[in-house]
Amino acid sequence: MGNAAKQSPEPTPIRRPLTRCPSCGSGRLEPIADFDEDGMRFLCRNCDRCWHVELGYVQRVQPGACRGCPQRERCMQVYALDHPPR
Repeated sequence: MGNAAKQSPEPTPIRRPLTRCPSCGSGRLEPIADFDEDGMRFLCRNCDRCWHVELGYVQRVQPGACRGCPQRERCMQVYALDHPPR
């Protein structure tokens, strides 16, 4: 019975480089394929912020770069609130 606690979790097809949202801490990150950039982005379904991970760095994605995303309008609203004009 003690061995059951030592077993590793089931393998997953994609290892996530980002497990928590840097902004709100939620684990509700959805991988979004970006075919224009040949990459992967991670959309937080809790706070509607999108993240790009590359070479160990996490950057917030500007929604204007996300052509074709059905979430784009909502992301633009959140991004505008986070980055008010000066």
